[in-house]
Amino acid sequence: MKNFNDLMQLALPVLMEIPKPRLIDEGLIASCEDYGDAIRLCLDKRVRRIRESEIAEYLGFRPPHLAKVKNGQGYLTSDQELVLQHLCSNWAIGQYADMRKKQIAELIDSPEAEIMRLRARVALLESKAA
Repeated sequence: MKNFNDLMQLALPVLMEIPKPRLIDEGLIASCEDYGDAIRLCLDKRVRRIRESEIAEYLGFRPPHLAKVKNGQGYLTSDQELVLQHLCSNWAIGQYADMRKKQIAELIDSPEAEIMRLRARVALLESKAA
């Protein structure tokens, strides 16, 4: 596994020629059901048509691993995600992660979750009192 400095050395010449990453339409992000969808969206919306075999090389692995990642059977390190998003000139993966963070926060902080926590607390107190 290559570290961030190694990845940057590989990709820097190309990154200097590619437009800076931009945000992707929220509707497209919302349509992502999993990590693989976010990777595919990132690749599909790339500004410069770099071959996927080249992208894999810049990320420090062979093309079959990128295919696995696209199919939800593998993952990238956070450093590789950053480099990929810069290579593709979009923030699709980060936007997907932000969307999932918001969904988790909403579930944890929902009134229903609070009621469940209170019921569990009441049950625990009742069992101690009995």
